[in-house]
Amino acid sequence: MSPPAGDESDGASGPEDSGGPAVDPAAAFASLSDPLRVDILRALAAFNRESGPESVGFADLRKRVDVRDSGRFRYHLNELRDHFVEKVDDGYRLTHAGLEIVAAILAGTYTDRGSIGPDALDSACSMCDAAVVATYENGVCTVVCESDHPLFHWHLPPAAAANATLPTVVSRAELFARQAIERGLAGVCPKCSAPVEPAVIDADDSAVPRLRVRCETCGGRLVGPVGFCLLVDPAVAAFYRRHDRPLDARHVWEPAFVADDETVDVVGRDPLRVAVEVTLDGETLAVSVDDAGRVSLRDE
Repeated sequence: MSPPAGDESDGASGPEDSGGPAVDPAAAFASLSDPLRVDILRALAAFNRESGPESVGFADLRKRVDVRDSGRFRYHLNELRDHFVEKVDDGYRLTHAGLEIVAAILAGTYTDRGSIGPDALDSACSMCDAAVVATYENGVCTVVCESDHPLFHWHLPPAAAANATLPTVVSRAELFARQAIERGLAGVCPKCSAPVEPAVIDADDSAVPRLRVRCETCGGRLVGPVGFCLLVDPAVAAFYRRHDRPLDARHVWEPAFVADDETVDVVGRDPLRVAVEVTLDGETLAVSVDDAGRVSLRDE
């Protein structure tokens, strides 16, 4: 299933929301139809990296884009106004939507293609103990075992995979997955940031309940084992650290509470509630997960 509104990768605060009326998406994206307009957005993004949220003057911006015809440049700049660029007293700067669209352009989310692998990983399949193999193709990281058991599947922007080894790509995809699970359980869509209602449900195609986060706004979905809830839970992470096995150092498909349905036991159905046991070095942490994916310690 992108950073919270207002969070920028360079740590600088973005332009304030103008609070104006919503614009038509078709009109907004039509304003990107000329390569010069994309160049203007890139130049504004470069200025933002150099100077933070300050605005850049018309002449300076035109020089950065290297366009001699002032009238032609002004026309294309104005086509970006109100959607991705805003005019302030002494110049121009990207709107929040402009920052988001430039980030997607630079990440290659809509344009870049490529593949890495398949390569073996230092991991074994929890179902058959076969070696694990990963591939990255067209923005998707996929991990299966040599017997074709699916273990992990997640989207990763091409920029995050550029010049990286496949193990690094997998690690970054797992980071994105953990962040998406955490956001989904917090009631925020990992794709569009709209409100969502996480739920642990009895899935028709599974013998045990599953975690499901479905966004009614963008249609994004996150579906996985109940163990995903434990994967980002502080008490479970502390239990692993106490046994000198940092949970975030393990692949997301490796913990037994993710890989093994036998660790999950339904203890109530109205509302749905499941019990999960996490055992390390002979010590067991007993937790329960409610129908909204909330994890709590369980007294034995």
